[in-house]
Amino acid sequence: MYEIPWGKPVNVHMLDGRCRSVIGPLDAMKCLQSEWPVRDGAYYGCAVRACNAALRHKKRPEEARAAFIAASREAFLTVLPGMEQEVKDDGNRALE
Repeated sequence: MYEIPWGKPVNVHMLDGRCRSVIGPLDAMKCLQSEWPVRDGAYYGCAVRACNAALRHKKRPEEARAAFIAASREAFLTVLPGMEQEVKDDGNRALE
C-alpha cells in the first residue's frame, strides 16, 4: 500500500512524551492501530474509517487528516501547532 501525503503533517505529542509526526492516512492508520492510547472513542472509529477510505480513494486525504486530529484530541493528545511544514511531494511513496 502506498502513502498519500497530507499537505501538512500532523505533529502529535504522545502520552509517553514522544512527538509523533504523522504524514498521511497510511501513517495515521499505523499510529492508530499500534500506538493509540484510547481505542473506544467515537472519533477513533471515525478516523480509522476515514483513513481507510482515503487509502481507497473514496475520501480526500485532508478529510482523513481532520478525523485524525479529532481522534487525537479525543484521546487527550496534544496536536502541536506551528510545527507543521508543507510537504513538497507530489507523488505517492511506499512506507515500511
